[in-house]
Amino acid sequence: MALQQKQHGTWVTLPASVTTARNGSYSLGVKLGLKGVNELRIVSGNTASPVSP
Repeated sequence: MALQQKQHGTWVTLPASVTTARNGSYSLGVKLGLKGVNELRIVSGNTASPVSP
């Protein structure tokens, strides 16, 4: 799984990734460099989570 951030209309993969536990849970911490509202999503293969502002 990887974390993506929308930057200037394009999804960019951030240098942070995580593997899931056997029960499907995961935890990820990241410090974002852009100020203001950040649009984020988790991507695994061809599947992406809903966007989280």
